[in-house]
Amino acid sequence: MHVSTRSEYGCRAMLELARHYGQGRLSADEISHRQEIPERYLEQILLSLRRAGFIHSRRGPGGGYTLARQPTEVNVADVIRTLDGHLAPVACASETAYQACSREETCGLRWLWQMVRKDLADRLEATSFADLLKREPR
Repeated sequence: MHVSTRSEYGCRAMLELARHYGQGRLSADEISHRQEIPERYLEQILLSLRRAGFIHSRRGPGGGYTLARQPTEVNVADVIRTLDGHLAPVACASETAYQACSREETCGLRWLWQMVRKDLADRLEATSFADLLKREPR
């Protein structure tokens, strides 16, 4: 599976917010600088994450972004699905963005793609941003 730049940046932004959970807000500029993400692109991603309920934002002095839930309560799969819509390597194996294929009934690869999607979804659903923080090198 290829992770899009949008999902990669979204997960990096969420990880940065998780790292600072309970310590106040972070501005888009701070997140952008710390994670080396272009700020204008990051702002679009943060808007999607806010609309999905993962983060809160406040404008003006002292404004910025915070996680809407504890890092233990947000998994990587939900963020990727929010930003990209699916986890499956091909559309005919997707549960959330399924598209029929004319070869579906006779395709010898469909089973494999479904297993890859399931294994990937299980791992990403079981991984919270708190889990990722625990694995960061100190």
